[in-house]
Amino acid sequence: MRRWFSKKAPVEELELVKGASAPEEGELKSFWEHLDDLRGAVIKSLIALAITFHLALAFANRILSVLTWPLRRVTDHPENFLLSLNVTDSFMLSVKLAFYVGLVAAAPAILYFVGQFVLPALRPKEKRMLWPGFAAGTALFVLGVVTCFVFIVPQTLRAFIEASHWLGIEPRWTIESYISFVTQFTLMTGLTFEIPLIMLVLVQIGILSYATVRSGRKILILIAFVIAAFLAPPDPLSMILMALPLVGLFEITIWLCWFSERRKKAAHS
Repeated sequence: MRRWFSKKAPVEELELVKGASAPEEGELKSFWEHLDDLRGAVIKSLIALAITFHLALAFANRILSVLTWPLRRVTDHPENFLLSLNVTDSFMLSVKLAFYVGLVAAAPAILYFVGQFVLPALRPKEKRMLWPGFAAGTALFVLGVVTCFVFIVPQTLRAFIEASHWLGIEPRWTIESYISFVTQFTLMTGLTFEIPLIMLVLVQIGILSYATVRSGRKILILIAFVIAAFLAPPDPLSMILMALPLVGLFEITIWLCWFSERRKKAAHS
């Protein structure tokens, strides 16, 4: 209440607060200074995205060749499956490919700029967790993308083709439909692989405990299959192929949670 009736000017009060702040927490800033820092982070992120977008646009044909690799594993003539039906399909496809690839390529730079903005507000312990967490999150995302693209997508395409032949239908897909399916399925799998890291961070900061995670092992397995049912194509094989790596990651996470909690107890004892 005393601050509301203080006779000091607001600028003097701000100086007093700055002087009272802990050295490791960094210098306190005003709302407008934070807003200016946020604007700088957004502008730098957009510049990074613009650069990677234009680079990806220049190599759109090679990117398309990479994305059709799962189909080439399934059939010797992938060009017989992919059709372009509209005049603008080729241009729109190039833009979509450049955006997806540019966004993924620019993600490290964007996260770095966001980290620069958030870092001053974090406590020393949180700062120490930030970069290892970023590295682990990147590794898990890449693992999910590679697992999906190399193993799950080809098996899923093969299942769709066999189902079409069983029904007496000759499969023909638009190129836009195929690219949307492969990119969205792959990226969503990569994001799904981040869930174990989120669980581990929650245990590290004390919101979850190892006992809670261990007792919920059956629930985690159910969650893995529910996620796969929503994100995977609507066939049992794809759902199982997507759920099994998640179950394995959840199991590894349970043991990492045990190790993390044991280290915390040893540090406090």
